[in-house]
Amino acid sequence: MECLQPYITSILFFLSGLIQWGGARVLVEVQSGPLHRVIGYPISISCNVSGFSNPSAQQDFRFSVYKPEKPTQEIQIISTDDKNYAMAVYGARVREGVITLERLSVTSVLFHVKSLVDGDEGEYECHTPNSEAVYDGTYNAKTTLKVIGDTLTASSTGPASFSLSEGDDLTLQCLASSNTFQHTHLSITWYHHGDREASPHPIISLDRDLKVSPGQRFEGRYQAGFIVLDKLEEATYRLKMARIKLSDAGRISCQAQEWIQDPDRSWYPIAQKDTQPTTLEVKAIVVATDQGSSSMVVSMTVHKTHLQEGEELSLQCIVNTQGPVGQFFSVAWVKDNQELAHIGPTGVLSVGPEYGGRERGGELRAVRMREKTDLLTLRPVRTQDQGVYHCRAWPEERDGNGVFTQGSTQDSTTETITITATESGLAVAMETQQVSVDEGDALQLTCRVSGVKGQLSVTWQHRSASMATGPFSDVISLSRVGVMELGAEFGKRNVRTMRPMADIFTLELGEVTPSDAGAYQCTVSEWTTEANGNGKKTHSQSQDCSVEVHHVESLLSVYLSSRGVQVTVGGEVELVCRVQGPSLPVTVTWSLQREGQSAPDNILTLSYTGDITWSGDQSNYQLRATTGKKEVRYYLRIIKASHKEAGRYQCVISVFLQGRHRKPQNSNALGVLVQNPKGVLTLSSSSSPLDKSVKTDIQMECSVAKATSNLSRFAVSWLAQKNGEGNKTVLSSDRDAVIRLGLGLGTEQRISMRRREGRSFELTIRQARSWDNGMYYCVVEEWLQDPHGQWYKLPPSSAAMELRLKETGELLRLLQGVELTCTLTSGASDPTSLYALTWFYLKRGSSSSSRVPLVILGRDGLLKYPGYKWLQDQKGRLIFSRPTHGTFLLGLQRALQGDSGVYQCQVDQYKLNHEGIWEQTASDQSGTADLTVKPIGKYDDYDNGSHLISSSTHLCVRGGEPDHPSLIP
Repeated sequence: MECLQPYITSILFFLSGLIQWGGARVLVEVQSGPLHRVIGYPISISCNVSGFSNPSAQQDFRFSVYKPEKPTQEIQIISTDDKNYAMAVYGARVREGVITLERLSVTSVLFHVKSLVDGDEGEYECHTPNSEAVYDGTYNAKTTLKVIGDTLTASSTGPASFSLSEGDDLTLQCLASSNTFQHTHLSITWYHHGDREASPHPIISLDRDLKVSPGQRFEGRYQAGFIVLDKLEEATYRLKMARIKLSDAGRISCQAQEWIQDPDRSWYPIAQKDTQPTTLEVKAIVVATDQGSSSMVVSMTVHKTHLQEGEELSLQCIVNTQGPVGQFFSVAWVKDNQELAHIGPTGVLSVGPEYGGRERGGELRAVRMREKTDLLTLRPVRTQDQGVYHCRAWPEERDGNGVFTQGSTQDSTTETITITATESGLAVAMETQQVSVDEGDALQLTCRVSGVKGQLSVTWQHRSASMATGPFSDVISLSRVGVMELGAEFGKRNVRTMRPMADIFTLELGEVTPSDAGAYQCTVSEWTTEANGNGKKTHSQSQDCSVEVHHVESLLSVYLSSRGVQVTVGGEVELVCRVQGPSLPVTVTWSLQREGQSAPDNILTLSYTGDITWSGDQSNYQLRATTGKKEVRYYLRIIKASHKEAGRYQCVISVFLQGRHRKPQNSNALGVLVQNPKGVLTLSSSSSPLDKSVKTDIQMECSVAKATSNLSRFAVSWLAQKNGEGNKTVLSSDRDAVIRLGLGLGTEQRISMRRREGRSFELTIRQARSWDNGMYYCVVEEWLQDPHGQWYKLPPSSAAMELRLKETGELLRLLQGVELTCTLTSGASDPTSLYALTWFYLKRGSSSSSRVPLVILGRDGLLKYPGYKWLQDQKGRLIFSRPTHGTFLLGLQRALQGDSGVYQCQVDQYKLNHEGIWEQTASDQSGTADLTVKPIGKYDDYDNGSHLISSSTHLCVRGGEPDHPSLIP
């Protein structure tokens, strides 16, 4: 699947690794696949490179794709260094900005497709060109994109518009579902878009994990229970808004988003649908007031003005007015001329910054008890709460648009609140102010108390590191009677608080995550028991500390090494995957990428549970592991190596925490080279030169004097070099002793080879001719089996012999004729087939188009002599016969010099079709036979004084099969 450049890159990297015996430095990484995205929606694929010697140098990036229908064809898309990089199929989308490449840094980019189309599915490759003098690393990486259909639907029920009065309740429903085959989650968000607002604002959301959260504008009303989002059925989501306001007028819509979890465990939105908005009209209830004729009297009632620390302060504000029923007004509580808290005209409470934390902790409460009566309580009070308090009230007039106008303020009389400190020496201290913990480990915090007189309770709270000034949320609490209560966000976590000693409270949180970083606060409260048996909180003290959580990816490092990466076939190699860092549950996968493969093959996976899963051939591998103080070593041993085990090895680790595997971490890659053993093949041969006479039988012998193994097999070829021409094969035998005859030597009927005892190979030339003179070479290849039983060959050895023939003075006898044999090598035994045959003749030196038929045998057995006028006149010399079903003979009597040329046969196969008609089903041609007839001068015993050199030739046809024909002796 790789284009030429990445292929050359991988080869250079492989050779470089053999020289350096070190790990690859340069590494290109893309998002793990497969990535599932929806047609018509965008996708972004990240790609970054590391390991260049100059990390600040800007690197270029190129993106290509390999489509499923043509997985080996690279289609170029976009590049940072070439504006014309894209092929035609992607050129328009790149020019229009539909496909872009965004550079994030000098070593990182984002590949964007704004809208996926049918056909974008494939394997995407990110490649960075090498900018240095040597190759040392991996310069490309691939990820798979699956494009799926858009099955998400969202619709609203009920009328398209509502007209309600202020204070009415509103209920809307949204139907949302998806029919994709992938495992996806849905999230639902209701939006409100005011008539004069540029963009909508979220009212309330149900995220993909079914967690409900209000929008910022509507948080107070959600907390008060006026806004609720329910999931009624599998696809029905209901919004309820109680006591709607004038500001709720506008358009309300529902948005559904479909999410999928990528292989790196992150969630990605793949589709989004919005319902048609519902228009809401809110009619105002206008209450007319006459400020001139009405009067307002504000009074404050204090339950107790002298308090002890820990008691409750109760302040009740009463507004007496002559105005009409339903008049709006606001009430505030003021301490030392600073507003402590106030309740607005619609009953919304606002607390000043000094008391905000105590309001969230439940110590400060304010409520509108009746239409004109408001109550504020503060418990337990502290000495700093003493001071001068009074109430302040003012009327609020609202117009038709719901805008309030503040009237004149009226204050109550003041009351001085005195708070006496009780004798308490309660003090709280965190054992450590700064704590560092590794992800996955347990967090333990200790809170020490002193000066204790009563019963104690403790509350542990957490504030995320991303919200340095935000509120604390409860983690866990331990009441004065030992009852433990978990906070809402930690209900499913392994968390507990203990009191191992009277003055010590501990917090234990198992398997911490990065989100657990931040500030932790320990609040200890002192209680007394009242006469009725109830407890009364008297004092509270808090201390906090900072917790830092180290990500698991920064804790572990993985490195692959070996003492040797070159091995001979049958040898051993041991690779060591070293995982350094804290002891964590880790899954280890070993992979091998062979030369020419686009992706690695997994060999085995060692689970964090200890289970081993083999993905490939385990017969040549062994696995073991050793554990050290801060390092675990995984050994992969290659036993009896073969070429099948050669390639680039890599180990990949993935930590298993919180019930899931974390992002995989790859080791460097090591190339293992499996070499053939150095051959020791030595040959001995007949003496050279061989001086023989023509018309005698010649034997030439070649023997293996020394071999690499007693189990070796040998392939032998005999070559001849005559008259300064190049070497031509006389005949050869493969390692299984199958003999094949060479071409064009004119000795096909006179040569043979046999294997004698031991490892000796003998070539015989019968009735040698003068043209048999020349140099003869015996070439022997030694073959061995690897551990898998596959044969491989070692470098050949050769021996040379010179043959010199001398004339005996005896005249060569003229042969009476020549016989050509055409044989079907397969299909001849098929009784349902008929065969037609044609013998062709081509005059030497003519083009192949000048080939003419000599004899045609029809499938019905009819014999025709169609052409070549010279032979037509001499057709009495042509004799055709068919001794067997698959053998066709052509005899040529009284060979003449004009008969010289090239002969070939063709066989056509016919079978009956379903209509009972014979139709041609296959055809094949044999090899060619080169016939030479030479004159013999004064020794001519025949009509035109010619002497036939090549007397007989045997041609074969693979009957009924479209294979290439071959020539055999």
